[in-house]
Amino acid sequence: MKPQFHLPLPTYPDAGSFTVVDNALDLARHNGAELVASIPQVRVPRISPPFPTAIDIDTWRAQAESFSLNSATALKEHLADAHSESGVTVRVHDFEAREPFVFERFARIGRAHDLSIVEASELSRQLSETLLFETGHPIVLFPATSVSSRFDTVAIAWDGSVAAARAVCAARIFMERATRLQVISVTDDKEIDEGDRMMLISALRYSGYQVDDIPVQAYEESPTAAIQAAAVEGRADLLVAGGYGHSRFREFILGGVTRDLLVRTTLPTLLAH
Repeated sequence: MKPQFHLPLPTYPDAGSFTVVDNALDLARHNGAELVASIPQVRVPRISPPFPTAIDIDTWRAQAESFSLNSATALKEHLADAHSESGVTVRVHDFEAREPFVFERFARIGRAHDLSIVEASELSRQLSETLLFETGHPIVLFPATSVSSRFDTVAIAWDGSVAAARAVCAARIFMERATRLQVISVTDDKEIDEGDRMMLISALRYSGYQVDDIPVQAYEESPTAAIQAAAVEGRADLLVAGGYGHSRFREFILGGVTRDLLVRTTLPTLLAH
């Protein structure tokens, strides 16, 4: 049974990038997966402003829907050109959706697949959060550059949370192909139960993995920067982390690893909630 990876490609107000298409194809190729690209034709509902306005609402609506259509066409053309060289089986799921329900439709499609692939950026943060909370499946975030999706070394950001444990479970599809694992914990950010941490490392080693134990301290850096720096230094190809191990409200107010990763990641990152 082949894994099914979902690639949601927005077309309005911003279009998905060609780079995330290329990275998604590479990820599917390295993991024997099929790729399902969902591409919407966005419909903008009619608006009746309560007060007179100089804005031509009908013209704006037409321009928005035309932009969505043109974006969809460009993405499908790039996908067709790129996938012919990759050998990956690709299906395109076209659908119509009215604003503001496009992300909800993406999430419903994502529930039928093993994971969803998104490019990490401030523009895509709302989409990533919707997929993370509403699909029941993990997301894989890519940086805005072309990267190899062969995951020989997988780094696990471990804080002992339920979300981190779910992420480890969700990452098995990639860990099974890896030759080495790393368990990275930031020890000066919050209290880490050392017994639980060593139990994880022991369980992974009993499963046959070569596991590196990497405790780090953030000092003046953010925990996110410390984790990513340790993963890059250890030449990890994929970072695995729990999404919103704290409450979403707490991370919104105080910031946190998840919110940082959603907008900027230096290496492919799997998040599960």
